[in-house]
Amino acid sequence: MAANNTAAQTEPTRCECSRYSVLVNVREVDGDLAWDEELTTGCATTTKRVFAPGHDAKLKSALIRWGAQGHEVTRDDDGVNTTADAATLAAKFAFGHMVAAGITRAEGKAAAKAEREAAKNDPAKKAAKKALQRAKQAMTAALDEAKTDAGERGYKLQADEVKAKVGRWVRVGTVEGDIFTYTDAKGATKTTTKFQLV
Repeated sequence: MAANNTAAQTEPTRCECSRYSVLVNVREVDGDLAWDEELTTGCATTTKRVFAPGHDAKLKSALIRWGAQGHEVTRDDDGVNTTADAATLAAKFAFGHMVAAGITRAEGKAAAKAEREAAKNDPAKKAAKKALQRAKQAMTAALDEAKTDAGERGYKLQADEVKAKVGRWVRVGTVEGDIFTYTDAKGATKTTTKFQLV
């Protein structure tokens, strides 16, 4: 929805989005203000309306981004500067509620990301993960030892594979009692009592 519901002006003026900027890391140096970077929408368009076509959306996204980063936004009204938070400056436009909601949503995402990072670096969680790895290694070693011991005592570890005819197909599998277990052409494991050894 366009925020431009005013009548056209007679003379072209600066697009409204070009009036907004953010000074990053503002500080005082020897009595003067200094900053690392000035963020703008990058607009240099003039228009007979408040916004050039599509520039209301450009300003909306910039205000959401700057507001989520916690910057104070400055509006230049031809030499008279007004500084406030992004949601306050956006309130006079029809998209003001979208800016406020977008800032809240972006802050929530940033908080969730920080929480995930903190959980990832949690010492208790790392210790539990290491303990689980050690337990798995111990279980694997115990299982290997049991298999070796069973083999030394003469126990059969696996049934011998045999060929059997199931229906009109010959399959490879194992027989236990009167049940033949095999893998079909699709890779599924099947069992049957109706088979004939080949």
